[in-house]
Amino acid sequence: MGLGMRRLNRAQDVVEQFDDDAEDTFLTLCGRAPDTSLRRGISPYDLTMFNTPQLERLVVELEELPEDEKAPVVRRVIEEAHEAIRRSGYLLFIGD
Repeated sequence: MGLGMRRLNRAQDVVEQFDDDAEDTFLTLCGRAPDTSLRRGISPYDLTMFNTPQLERLVVELEELPEDEKAPVVRRVIEEAHEAIRRSGYLLFIGD
């Protein structure tokens, strides 16, 4: 499968792109999230885009994870989300 991730600027141009790891760690983490979690809404099959207020909530959810669940791809999502928030941008998740 695979999940692509893109950080977009205000004009929704791609400024950074990266993918989930070979084990689909981030996608698996999203699938195991509680129903009330924002992560649960990330589609493995379609596009999901988060704006600044949604990214702020996503960052809190991800930063609250136990350290052993913060794989490099999760840390990258947190980093890119922070950057998108600072620049009033978006994160786009692209399901396969």
